[in-house]
Amino acid sequence: MAEFCVKQLKTGGFDDNFSYVVHARSNADVALIDPCGDTSIIHAALKEFGQYQLRYILLTHGHRDHISGVPEFKNNYSAPVIAHPDCSFPADQRVRNHEKLPLGSGFIECLYAPGHTRDGLLYRLSDDSALFTGDTLFIDCCGYCDASSMFNTMRQVIFPLADSNIVYSGHDYGREPSALLRVEKQRNPYLAANTLEQFKEALKEL
Repeated sequence: MAEFCVKQLKTGGFDDNFSYVVHARSNADVALIDPCGDTSIIHAALKEFGQYQLRYILLTHGHRDHISGVPEFKNNYSAPVIAHPDCSFPADQRVRNHEKLPLGSGFIECLYAPGHTRDGLLYRLSDDSALFTGDTLFIDCCGYCDASSMFNTMRQVIFPLADSNIVYSGHDYGREPSALLRVEKQRNPYLAANTLEQFKEALKEL
């Protein structure tokens, strides 16, 4: 049985936002990613685990539609808020690129991902089963961005990752809520672009 259980929660928010709960089966550790929108949906998902310990509140970036639920969970749990060093939202821990946060028998790797914002973070599960991409990579598209830095993130950070990762983004914008990274490498024009010029041309359709 896989170590991690991922719950993708359509919490609404400002624009079809997703929040995520990651549960480690080995010791009931839980990480909460981008709590936002209708937080009652998140609380209901947590209760399904029975016994659990919320270890982290992880932010993919500081835009308000992704952080609206953070104060509520900070008031109810002792879990630290994790963010990029450039994030303007108050955080308890500013992580380094490639820093690994223990969760269950594995970890969550924090990957710097500038482009949509300067404070973009991706979170990869240690078994290469999931990649949480916020507003960097969507299913079929990407977030509004600075072209050069986003292209570098696509080619140097995301594209080399294992095909087995399921891409879980910050909004329900694509043809499906999630997809294998292998599939996105093939059909997502922003991830498949081999040159900055190709990437800029694809951005004209965004």
